[in-house]
Amino acid sequence: MSRYVQHKSKMADDLQDEWWLQDDDDDSASKKVEPPQTNENNRKPAKAKLKKTTPKTATKPRPAQDTVKRRHEDVPDPSVSNKKKRRRNKKKISEQLTSEPTTPSPADVMSILLRGQKMELTAVEMEELTLEDNHFLSPNDLSHTSISSYLKEVVPDWLSLVDPHEAKGAPLVLVLAGAAKRAVDLNRDSATFRGKARSIKLFAKHIKVQDQVEQLSKQVAHLAVGTPARVATLVEEDALRLDHVRCVVLDWTYRDVKLRRLCDIPEVRDDLFQLLRKHLIPLAKDGILKFGLF
Repeated sequence: MSRYVQHKSKMADDLQDEWWLQDDDDDSASKKVEPPQTNENNRKPAKAKLKKTTPKTATKPRPAQDTVKRRHEDVPDPSVSNKKKRRRNKKKISEQLTSEPTTPSPADVMSILLRGQKMELTAVEMEELTLEDNHFLSPNDLSHTSISSYLKEVVPDWLSLVDPHEAKGAPLVLVLAGAAKRAVDLNRDSATFRGKARSIKLFAKHIKVQDQVEQLSKQVAHLAVGTPARVATLVEEDALRLDHVRCVVLDWTYRDVKLRRLCDIPEVRDDLFQLLRKHLIPLAKDGILKFGLF
């Protein structure tokens, strides 16, 4: 009995203690989590955020770029210098044309044509090619701006020649130009002069030789306009007759976009020289035809 009382009193004593504080301390002690101790040496560095970058292509170093650029600036561009040279030459030609008289002269015709010939001519051949002033009609003194105006002056009896003329492939007037386009322009501009008379264009552009041979064999042409090469070909084909020609007009003073005259284009000059030498000059010396310079 005494043991039971003692035990019970002990329990009462224990209840008098601040047991709830002890439990809280024990719980807080048990629940308190101390932060883990980390060693500065063992700490891992934080991962840096990776930026998405596009790979750069390797480029060659350009240390001497400025030097090369300066070097190129010092050296003149040949294309630019050539253009400037052509521009200066064209300006000189233009100035020369304005300073020199452009009225054609019979004395200059053969000298200019012979200047471009490579073959050597004998004294007899030179004498055969020599043209006198009486072989020429009055040249254009720059008062005539159209071929019709000039032809009216040098062929005043045109109507009397046209009416009785019925020979096929045998023109009365032959005009020689340096290019097909120029021949077309001259043929159009001659409409006022020729009136109802027929004309024919003789050049190689878009027209076959055989077609023109057939055309000349069937057609009466009073006036023919063409290039020296095609005219010579048709004469040698016996398609174009020169025995009725009274006047051969050379388109002498006209200049193209490159400021070249009929005698300044090498291939045209050679064709004209051969046509004059073989076919036209002999007829002029026989008194059949005369030359006009437009």
